[in-house]
Amino acid sequence: MNRSDYAFPQIPQGKMILFAGQEALSSHFMRKLKGELEGGGREVIELSDLASPLELREALGAGLFSSSKLVILKNLQEVKFEYLKILESFLKSDSDIILLVTADSKFIRSKTCKDLQKAGCKTAFYPQPDYLSRESMVQKLFQIEGGRIEPAAASLLAQSVEDGSVLVGFCLQLLSESHGTVTKGDVFAATGLSPRLTAFDAAKKALIGDRSALSDLRKVLSDGEPPIAVIGALDYKLREQCMKRESALPEDAWALSFSLLSKANLSLTSSSTQEGIDLIYEALMTVCKGARWKR
Repeated sequence: MNRSDYAFPQIPQGKMILFAGQEALSSHFMRKLKGELEGGGREVIELSDLASPLELREALGAGLFSSSKLVILKNLQEVKFEYLKILESFLKSDSDIILLVTADSKFIRSKTCKDLQKAGCKTAFYPQPDYLSRESMVQKLFQIEGGRIEPAAASLLAQSVEDGSVLVGFCLQLLSESHGTVTKGDVFAATGLSPRLTAFDAAKKALIGDRSALSDLRKVLSDGEPPIAVIGALDYKLREQCMKRESALPEDAWALSFSLLSKANLSLTSSSTQEGIDLIYEALMTVCKGARWKR
């Protein structure tokens, strides 16, 4: 992929009907486009929920030749077969422009999207290029959209949101809501993340071999997080990673880590609190060592 993968296609003059994934609506491009349509005296209609094929037919038909429509389809992955047939039929029979905007890379690869493209639908999307890290992708997207984000905020956002299209959605939301440089505080507010360290944060670091995971764990416990809750969070994060095809640890490290967490749980339930905490630290150190060895 190259820089052009981020660029929206040139929009020809004339009437236009725009289909957009919900996560793309807050981009500066979209806001500017809506403003231009409305400023030119053309009607912009937003239909965020289409309950039936009949509603879609009405959205495409009513007043079409005197206005431009903005039709928002929230769940692009769930476009019903009847909707697709209506869209394809309209594309083949009408010369108006339809632009589909999305940050959903799965949808872009789907048969639904390919069928719409074959019928004449233009697409514009924000993918995550293979050659860019997630943090660099966030910074590049802000640069292209004309916004600014602090490096620490870009790093926090990239590390905290795993799904690519959701990450792009948060970027576009922050671009829309910010009137200056986006800060870590803005990221916390937009994503609902807690600025406090959690056991999940410690587990994430351990899974990439970052030894500061141990100091994070110490901070989590000193902040009053119950050790039994810490075990639950670590166990959840490790099992989540273990279920993925790309394992972060050697098999013996997985087995030992889960064994230590199990022993820690038994110690805590039998009132041996300090022994349980020591075993939690040992489990996290095992994860960290295993991740460093695997790399």
